[in-house]
Amino acid sequence: MSNICQLAAVALIFIVAITQDTTCFIIQDGVQSTTHQPNIVSQSKEGHYRFASVAADAAECSQIGTEIMARDGGSAVDAAIASILCDGIHNAQSCGIGGGHILTYYQRNTGNAYTIIAREMAPRGASEDMFANQRASSVEGGMAIAVPGEIKGLHNIWKIGGKLPWKHLFQPTIKLCRDGFKVGQTLADSIQSTSHFYRNHANLREMVTNPQTGTYYRKGDIMRRPKLAATLEIIANEGPDAFYNGSLSVNITQDIQDAGGIITEDDLRGYTAIQKDPLIITLHDQSKVFSPPPPSSGAVYQLILNILDGYNYTDTSIKTDQDATVFWHRVVEAFKHAYSQRTHLGDDDVENENFKSHIKELVRNMTSLEYGKSNRAKINDNRTFGTDYYEPQFDVKTDHGTSHVSVLGPNGDAVSITSTINLFFGSKVVGSRTGILFNDEMDDFSTPNTINAFGVPASPANFIKPGKRPLSSMTPSVVIGPDNDVRLVVGASGGTSITTATALVTIETLWLKWGIKEAIDFPRIHHQLVPQTVDVERGFPQIERILTKGSDRCLFVCILTAHQHY
Repeated sequence: MSNICQLAAVALIFIVAITQDTTCFIIQDGVQSTTHQPNIVSQSKEGHYRFASVAADAAECSQIGTEIMARDGGSAVDAAIASILCDGIHNAQSCGIGGGHILTYYQRNTGNAYTIIAREMAPRGASEDMFANQRASSVEGGMAIAVPGEIKGLHNIWKIGGKLPWKHLFQPTIKLCRDGFKVGQTLADSIQSTSHFYRNHANLREMVTNPQTGTYYRKGDIMRRPKLAATLEIIANEGPDAFYNGSLSVNITQDIQDAGGIITEDDLRGYTAIQKDPLIITLHDQSKVFSPPPPSSGAVYQLILNILDGYNYTDTSIKTDQDATVFWHRVVEAFKHAYSQRTHLGDDDVENENFKSHIKELVRNMTSLEYGKSNRAKINDNRTFGTDYYEPQFDVKTDHGTSHVSVLGPNGDAVSITSTINLFFGSKVVGSRTGILFNDEMDDFSTPNTINAFGVPASPANFIKPGKRPLSSMTPSVVIGPDNDVRLVVGASGGTSITTATALVTIETLWLKWGIKEAIDFPRIHHQLVPQTVDVERGFPQIERILTKGSDRCLFVCILTAHQHY
């Protein structure tokens, strides 16, 4: 096979959950897979649950969330909060209370859905050209830190759907920080791969060094975070005001300013996590999809689904190799059309009325059946096109690592939450007073007067502005059936490929009727329009046919750039 690219790690989190009366919330039992089964099979097991379920990036965090519901009588929201706090230490390289999140919450008894935008905000002293001559400062050090939103967002959703006391949800993670937890493979690998930063960041070096051995933590070592435990206990006892306008806020700002940051106590006091109505589309099978609005990529995800929905795919749609080749070609083309519109998106909450109106109209279009139909009409089954055909105008920054938790509660409620500090270990700044590892989300903004390697200018919709939140690929979503029961609780970890990976597994489970494990194990394909590259995971079955289709597909072959990663 020609060289192919193994995609960046994208952990799709789905749930298979069965209620007390054995009605399956996510996908019906006994569904027959198509003949195109995955040729890469993981060792993970597909679970079927009668009471409730939690899927997190760390097994211990899933267990904590499950116990919150099954043992303590908590809600899906309670479980999500406890699990994501736990993920913040088990996957400290990707998320934590020094970062932010976006979530979608669905209430089964009311049929209502909510989204919380707790993305980090640019501080008041920020300006759109602050990194024009110092690009490295946007990824490392105090200037890279945006105002964290994790705690405020979690408290907002707890007020809507929480049952247990706020304090109770912190106790499992506080205990792990104090007593110790086993370092997993992902955290261990991240510690090793980031070691070149430690020379300039003594607090981070201390955090990742095992005091028993004097070497960096490895898989299976016991790690403790005593300073973070003390910080979490204060937040548990005093509420989110301790972080934003209370006993911790002075220490937090001093920790950031010690590293050269510009966040002040006024910035913390002024932070808001916003509750917004979800974006909603209805698919041809009458499923409804709830996704968050900008600055998430929920509209991009829904546009991909809208474009492909008109083909009316079923479990018999790709029985032959020829059908499968056309299917995957259409999927890639849908990705490209959707990502062209992503270049126009941004956070409109602190912008002028013209900008707000533009974003509102754009999102309305992206989530409409008519717009999906018009983009579908541009797809040619025999060829692809150059970048200009898809009408992008700007380049947006590539975002990075995240962590995700999906929860389905015993009453049918669902929570999908994606949390991030951006690059591995964020800004690399660990507070000497608080033990908080802070984000580097300022790097997710675009900078004026810059052009990427492909000649595309930076997107004005994503320029830095005080109080603004950067664009994100996060798209935590919930899919319900015509009966209002949850069919899918979906989200992903992994940067820019989050959106396409989420769309892929949604398509494969809802329309092709693949099992959850089959869909997650199946090799992935990704295209974000710029660069002109199709990323294909090793083992993708139709790639050779796509590469050798013939002269009508020559342009597609020409833009498919392949790389080998081991």
